[in-house]
Amino acid sequence: MPPKVPPKSNAMKYRQNNQKLKGQGRNIDYKKFPQNTNKSRLISNGDIRRLARRGGVKRISSDVYELSKLYMKLYISNILRDSMIYANYSGRATILADDICRAAKRAGQTAIGFTR
Repeated sequence: MPPKVPPKSNAMKYRQNNQKLKGQGRNIDYKKFPQNTNKSRLISNGDIRRLARRGGVKRISSDVYELSKLYMKLYISNILRDSMIYANYSGRATILADDICRAAKRAGQTAIGFTR
């Protein structure tokens, strides 16, 4: 006879024992972040529009959104690649804020407020 498998949640335990659980509150199943999503969809067109407005742009063409997503992806991947190189060279597996600041400085963008 196989061993008895414990119930997965309190709701299952309630259904099996037919008794009321005390002090358990509500059982909420939170949705996990979808794994198979297109990562370029994480930056919305409204986000790009807000960044452009902050930069002083009045009107935006429809072609700008896909190009800006592409350039953002390239820029961030280059920064992360350089910061991984800095972390590996110093013998760490964790990327620190200093690594990202140095990688951004190498790319020509100085990060203000993160230096020691």
